Amino acid sequence: MLAAPWSFPVAGSPGSKDPGPTRAITLAEARPVLAALGDGVPSGLRDLRGPDADARWSDWLKERDADIRRRIGTGDEDSVVNLMLYGTSFTRWPRATPAAVAASGSNARLEDVMDGRVADLSTAIESPGADERLRFARGVVERNGIAIGAASRAATRRYLVKLRSRVLSDNERYMRRLAAVPLADPSQQRAAQATLYRDRGLSSDTSLRVAFALEQTLEALRDRGELGGRPVERVAVVGPGLDFVDKAQGYDFYPVQTIQPFAVADSLRRLGTAARPTVTTLDISRRVIAHLREARQRAAQGQAYRVNAVLEQDSAASRLDPALVDYWRRFGDRVGSQTASAIPAAYAGQVRSRTIDVRPDAVLDVTGTESNIVLERLSSADPSSRFDMVVATNVLVYYDTFEQALAVGNMASMLREGGLLVTNQPVPVPAACGVSPVLIMSVGFDRVQSEAGPHERGDSIFVYRKTAS
Repeated sequence: MLAAPWSFPVAGSPGSKDPGPTRAITLAEARPVLAALGDGVPSGLRDLRGPDADARWSDWLKERDADIRRRIGTGDEDSVVNLMLYGTSFTRWPRATPAAVAASGSNARLEDVMDGRVADLSTAIESPGADERLRFARGVVERNGIAIGAASRAATRRYLVKLRSRVLSDNERYMRRLAAVPLADPSQQRAAQATLYRDRGLSSDTSLRVAFALEQTLEALRDRGELGGRPVERVAVVGPGLDFVDKAQGYDFYPVQTIQPFAVADSLRRLGTAARPTVTTLDISRRVIAHLREARQRAAQGQAYRVNAVLEQDSAASRLDPALVDYWRRFGDRVGSQTASAIPAAYAGQVRSRTIDVRPDAVLDVTGTESNIVLERLSSADPSSRFDMVVATNVLVYYDTFEQALAVGNMASMLREGGLLVTNQPVPVPAACGVSPVLIMSVGFDRVQSEAGPHERGDSIFVYRKTAS
């Protein structure tokens, strides 16, 4: 007899059980993946037979869940480092990149900029006011046993420098990991990229670019007749994330926001594939889910949700794809309306910005559920509760092949028959996970000039269809 499924702890009293719509994957449900991956399965799970098999599987799940959740704390530290290096709201120093320092016209060295930013952030978090990012950074420092204040400012700086060193060292390690794979072997390159961040912290950054890639893909699916003539009314977004700040396209001159849930609904409406889609977000981060719940509470009182859509201006070093700019111009017009947008003087001539107030009804169509997608799936077996589409971008890359396969199996179980799984990397053992490939869509974002010559940056979106159960 199979052991009864258990639920992971959620916000509330320690050890409380999640009464929500997800539960742990059972051993019976995982067996197709275990069989398909063979030696790719962790050694302790390769011979799950006998009367204690379910208990051993349950023990592994609990241990792995704890390991994955510990990575959320590391991801929070990564976000603080990105704010420290690239934010502008708390400092007069230029962003800590060679290009930004050169463009600033100062004679400062990059090392001076980095040290100045550490000092400024250490001071700023002592009086964060209502600034959500500074309050978050202060909380991360305090969780590591440092009492914020002028007397402990030196300790705060040492801690932030330590975090910065760890993040920069991690980035170098990821680059070495890729460099060790022969360039002449594309399959090995793809495999290395697919699991590149399998031991990285789980941060919650997101970007408008992936929303553009998704709309391009949805349009191609519609035009190819791959939607089967059915409206895409119920959508799950796994790992919607928060736009905190990152070194590429992240900024901090507007409040922390989520983008993807509203962007997906906006695109489905624009493409005529759903009149009023509902979006269920699944995220392991309680901070992300709390953010969405607070947005819903304000929407219930008639308040809109503000989204800032920001893109950099074209320059000699980078030129955006015109289709991306067109998407930016129309973004949000089906779920909200444009309002006044202000760009700080520090960014004048560098970025373009649109501000959208998402209507309360569109906000209330988005719900949030805490879930570890590697180890959990929907509790309900009712087919009517399943989704027409599951979207998971910039999620699977944080896990190894076995965990990716479990996640894909869990997402497939949440789809109705014929429903679509949309992700931005190929999935392992799709047949064992209950899906079959439909489309690979390559989407360009910009064209950049570098020492190696001009090249295009973009993303690839992979679409799979749920096969018959």
